[in-house]
Amino acid sequence: MSDTGFDPIVLGADTLGYSYAREFNRIYGKKSIVLTSANIAYTKTSSFVKYENVKDIDKEEVLKKWLEDNIKRFKEKPIVFGGTGDWRIRTLSKYKDHFEELGYCIPAIDFELLDSISQKDIFYSDCGRLGVPYPKTLVWGFKGYRIEKEYDDLKNVDSFEALKDLKYPLIAKPSNSADWHFADIPDQQKIYKIEKYEKLEQVIKDLEKSPYSHALLIQEMLSDSDESLHTVTTFSDSEGNMLFGVTGDVILQSHTTTGIGNPLVILGGNKRKDLLEYASRLLKDWKYEGYANFDVMDDAEGKPHFLEINTRPGRNTYYVSLAGCPYVKPFIEYYIKGDKSLSALTPDELAAENEFLFSMVSKETAMSVANDENREKIAKLFDRLGWQNPLFNDADNLIQKMAAKEYIKLTENKFI
Repeated sequence: MSDTGFDPIVLGADTLGYSYAREFNRIYGKKSIVLTSANIAYTKTSSFVKYENVKDIDKEEVLKKWLEDNIKRFKEKPIVFGGTGDWRIRTLSKYKDHFEELGYCIPAIDFELLDSISQKDIFYSDCGRLGVPYPKTLVWGFKGYRIEKEYDDLKNVDSFEALKDLKYPLIAKPSNSADWHFADIPDQQKIYKIEKYEKLEQVIKDLEKSPYSHALLIQEMLSDSDESLHTVTTFSDSEGNMLFGVTGDVILQSHTTTGIGNPLVILGGNKRKDLLEYASRLLKDWKYEGYANFDVMDDAEGKPHFLEINTRPGRNTYYVSLAGCPYVKPFIEYYIKGDKSLSALTPDELAAENEFLFSMVSKETAMSVANDENREKIAKLFDRLGWQNPLFNDADNLIQKMAAKEYIKLTENKFI
């Protein structure tokens, strides 16, 4: 295998999967192998993809066997990207040493760190220790699960009586999304909006009967406005020093039960140095290496609260490219070429300060949900073509464009 060449392998064919493919082609002229168990037309039909539909590839043992069985087919260094599923990056991280001994490059943090900070209650505990703001949270554990150290805004709770006097509505969500993904739970939702005590009691009782073995986090509702959300993407070295960071203000998120929290419209150019400073505290403390993505929400007074970390690029990381840094470039320079300071990136790429609009919906829809200030910014960016949908790609073929257009139509009609 070549020391500087590479073959990209992407797990998952969703928005991020296609974003990887288009960027690897644009920057390096590469075709990406996309491994998935689904038929997603806008990625499957792409000119930049070798689409491989593998039954149950999301299961740990199936992915592990595929990588073991297929290493000999690669002439250049195969580098594997986990996509947006937390369970995928967990598998890559868990067997990282094994896969790298086979000859793969695995841009994932060590499993012990990933397993810890992916659990939102532990993430909040670290935030509390480092002075990073987060929502007031009660932790209801299952199968004997409890947090070890409590803070003013993070406490265990195990009494239904204690829940009756809480201020409703509130938010409830799982502490461990990977365990949640594989649990069989009635009316399973990524995030629950709880209007009254009786609903919260029922959710907890349903979870007690399920195989889910971590915690339900019961939180204050900071805001019900999509425009209170922010996204933060960072890349750091092995000592946790942030090499660059990008922030975006969310205008619209998906409102489906499985997609809530996934931004559909992101406005960029107003880089939030306060959010990057908070993120840098966590990265440095953890000695976090590579890409991280943080979700942040403002409260009614406009004060930010960190909600979670994704130990990988987020679904909408293409916005980093729109900000001025081709988001796949740090991967290749750092992990394949060994440029640990990203010296090959230009000052403008590292700054990533371009004004941008990432939009998965039409101008009309984006304008209809934005506040007055943001509506004016959005209109200007649409009018001067300072926006982009990651699935719309002039360089791809007609069939892919038609599939992308059809998907966006469904997004307009169903996901908002």
